[in-house]
Amino acid sequence: MRRIKTFILTMMALTTVAFTLQSCLDDDDDENYFITDPDTMVGVVTLKPDTEAHPWWIQLSDSTVVTCSNIKEFPLKEKKEQRAYIYFKFDSAPSLTADIKSITVTHLDTILTKPLAPALESEEANNEAYGNDPVEIVKSNLETLAEDGYMNIRFRTNWTQGNVHRVNLVRVADEDGLATFCFHHDANGETSGVIGDGMVAFYLDLEKDIDRTPREIKIKWKSFTGDKSVKFKYIPRNDD
Repeated sequence: MRRIKTFILTMMALTTVAFTLQSCLDDDDDENYFITDPDTMVGVVTLKPDTEAHPWWIQLSDSTVVTCSNIKEFPLKEKKEQRAYIYFKFDSAPSLTADIKSITVTHLDTILTKPLAPALESEEANNEAYGNDPVEIVKSNLETLAEDGYMNIRFRTNWTQGNVHRVNLVRVADEDGLATFCFHHDANGETSGVIGDGMVAFYLDLEKDIDRTPREIKIKWKSFTGDKSVKFKYIPRNDD
């Protein structure tokens, strides 16, 4: 099984050319995990630290929370929410509809998880502070989506060994009646190199909703072929 490399500065040499996200993701894809073989699945999840009220747990998708049976303590040094890839097995018979209680995690890789960057006084100021270099957002029902209050973005650009890229997400003026965000990329002067991917998750900090009524958000970015935007299904969190 191919191991997915998830750290933001890890470069992956690809044999395909960059492509752009042309349309919305499949709104029917509720569960954010894929079956890789009869026993093991891979998912993009939120690791949530323990509190006085409960042990640590995993938000497997917008609608599914599980505990981890084989890792008793929160696996990260800093006790805060973190997006991650996990390979896992259900402790009972696998089912996408059953009331899942616990899983066994066989591999875990963290994803760079960031807050929104502060919006400045103008678009020009945002571009100056956070970069306006072209980047492609990769269409992926597993990776590029809004879930559990986060916007996951798998992006594609040119990389050179040792060069550091910066990515940020900024809340801008609403468009089409939707909460709207701009994805900024600072290539640190890099204009050539190997085509490769990075992965990042941003906490959207949107209003909570006890009814968790589905809605949409809008993401804008500068691609290699011009300005782009796309809408994503978003289910608000209810942390009560």
